[in-house]
Amino acid sequence: MAERKREKRDPQQRRAEILAAAFACFAERGFAATRMEDVAARAGIAKGTVYLHFPDKERLFTELVSGIASPILGEIDSLVHNEAIPPRFAVSMFYTLFRREVLETERRHLLRLILAEGPLFPAVTEFYHREIITKGLTVLRILLKRAAERGDLRNPLLADMPQIVMSPALLAIIWTTLFEAYEHLDTQKLFDTFLDTLFVPARAAPEGATP
Repeated sequence: MAERKREKRDPQQRRAEILAAAFACFAERGFAATRMEDVAARAGIAKGTVYLHFPDKERLFTELVSGIASPILGEIDSLVHNEAIPPRFAVSMFYTLFRREVLETERRHLLRLILAEGPLFPAVTEFYHREIITKGLTVLRILLKRAAERGDLRNPLLADMPQIVMSPALLAIIWTTLFEAYEHLDTQKLFDTFLDTLFVPARAAPEGATP
């Protein structure tokens, strides 16, 4: 496709347009089947213009994935540094943000692609682990350690296995991708039920105590 009007674009605007086109291509074709020329055609620009902003397809994909995780990790990280916030509430917020920013948006397709095609592209998988999974686990370790020290965890050993906290989010992605057409999964109920398996019930205030 010939490049549309050759008006000058702000570099950030052009970058955003390329990322939007790449997202559409990845969601429709998958990572392996998408070519840089497909992205260029979708954006209505020359392939060389895409390469001016992104050296390869892997960089395009990792930029998109970073955009998914940043709002979630940023908000959860701010909760971690406020020790007055109960760990259960912070983990609940993680699930709420994941549902709002990923499950209920087209972004869920990118996580589906990582699960399906990640083993074929180690550079993409390594980036996702280093920049997102590792950071997320660090935050969850802090929260779970704090919960264990306060006696809030049903099993204190959970503090050493933050991956468990991520499991319902991964289940939600897999289920909605493969089985939602056959059986609906109430993801909010899933997350709420899982929280009850992690944390002990809130302790009632002593009789006569001021609320």
